[in-house]
Amino acid sequence: MKAIDLSNALTLARSDAPLNLDDISIFDGFGLPDFRPIVCTLEALATLVRWQCIRFDGSVDAEALDEIATCGRRRFTVVGNDGKAVA
Repeated sequence: MKAIDLSNALTLARSDAPLNLDDISIFDGFGLPDFRPIVCTLEALATLVRWQCIRFDGSVDAEALDEIATCGRRRFTVVGNDGKAVA
């Protein structure tokens, strides 16, 4: 996962866009040492970010976001993202 992927996922997670919670099952155990790298979509990553990091008041849990960034750097490959910022 690239930094732009996480940034775009955070933008999408903070939006009002509907995201499917069924998409996050592929991330189960992503913080464990034996988790195998996966390929995911930007929408699936945004769903994970929304589930793990967005608080009820709309703020972001920086510690949880850092965990996704650290673990996802080598374990997540995001497809379907053209590398442009999401508006």
